[in-house]
Amino acid sequence: MSNTNLKEYRTKLYTDLYAGIIPDRFPVNDDISLEPMIQYAGLDLRKVQYEYTEELVTQILDKIMEVARGDSGDFINAKLSFARNATAMMFSRNTAFIMNDSGFFQHPEKSTMSPDEYDEFIENPEKFIVEKSQVRFNPAYDTSPIKAAFIYFKAATARNDQMATLGSAARKAVEKYQLFSYVPGTVGGTDPPFDILTDFNRGFTQINMDLRRRPEKVLAAIEALMPYCIYYQKTPLVDNNGPSKIMTHMGVFLNNKDFDKFYWPTFNELCHIAGERGQHIQILAEGNWERFTDQLMDLPALTRFQFELGDPKHYKDTIGKKHILGGLYPITMLRTDSKEKCIDKAKELIDIMAPGGNFYFTLDRTALSINDINPVNYRAVMEYAVNNGKYDNPGQKATDYVFEDTVINYSHKYPEFKSNYYIPWEEYKSLYPPVNEEVEPLMRAQYEKYSAMFYDINII
Repeated sequence: MSNTNLKEYRTKLYTDLYAGIIPDRFPVNDDISLEPMIQYAGLDLRKVQYEYTEELVTQILDKIMEVARGDSGDFINAKLSFARNATAMMFSRNTAFIMNDSGFFQHPEKSTMSPDEYDEFIENPEKFIVEKSQVRFNPAYDTSPIKAAFIYFKAATARNDQMATLGSAARKAVEKYQLFSYVPGTVGGTDPPFDILTDFNRGFTQINMDLRRRPEKVLAAIEALMPYCIYYQKTPLVDNNGPSKIMTHMGVFLNNKDFDKFYWPTFNELCHIAGERGQHIQILAEGNWERFTDQLMDLPALTRFQFELGDPKHYKDTIGKKHILGGLYPITMLRTDSKEKCIDKAKELIDIMAPGGNFYFTLDRTALSINDINPVNYRAVMEYAVNNGKYDNPGQKATDYVFEDTVINYSHKYPEFKSNYYIPWEEYKSLYPPVNEEVEPLMRAQYEKYSAMFYDINII
């Protein structure tokens, strides 16, 4: 099969899967983060993160393709776009992610919001996070406004330079290896409001006390975050393949009562609001979601899951006809077991999950270090999945559910998000009017280019 035909073939696998059609074979997704890619290339992780060049990143990607055998370039695009920026963190003296002696960034348990600040947070979450939480996570910004502006400019420039370097190398690699890729501008993402409140504001320990001591404040804070979450997952373009990616964290740590009260309502609405725009959802379901499958059935049809833990048969039997399932292959086996046992486990999972479609093969979680996997085992498992994923009835429907018929309208409940820090061009031009109509589109293009470049307050 030629390279061009291979890309077309892989693209059709995903297009069919996401449309609820049984593909020629189930797609296979690699799941390796940038850090183990660097390690596999034999490079010093501590040094590389301060010296990315396109040539160096290309070398790293070419090397990892000795191991990767999947169909999607998302493991390259996504992992590189989420790479930590050591240089930017150096300028801001970031404490949210700390590099250890091996070069890995760790997220320590930390609270940047006190319980008596809930009202301030509820009044304007974006303002609180930008001017309070982020300053507390980045103490270099706790200085005079002019000094803070200089530091922010250096950090933002470092972020933009790294994104440009990694992005260019990723696009070329995806094309070189003829991997499936989403249409540019169709992939968004957000976190559930409860996770945002917890992970970078109250912290795991404090939020659990809040659920008992001030539950109404927690609920109000979650509701206040919704307009931003809705805004952040919007994409310039929408097509059936491009998803809104939602990474869940805190849900599985809650008991059923608290999950139903604090986590599920806004999470569910966020998924449906994306569906109102025709945008599908891709959920990284951290932990074990078996006890929540009744709720998951309420999400828009053909929601895409990567499950970490749980019984594959339970997921297949309960939600497998409505949703697209992946994950559950235990990454720990790739490190500890023989190649034969690893392949046997892949066969066992495929035998349960693949029949009837609505399935793609991937790991239960991302390889964060090369020590998480034996590369020989990893490659063997991925090759087995690719070579044993054929269906005998491609083109048939995998589900009778229709995406549009399962979307519920919730967007009317929330006001449109209005930022304190980004002024839309139509408002800004009244403060600095164009000299004539001919120059207006040129000014707008420059305004939006640089506003997007430095409006990097991402509160997630």
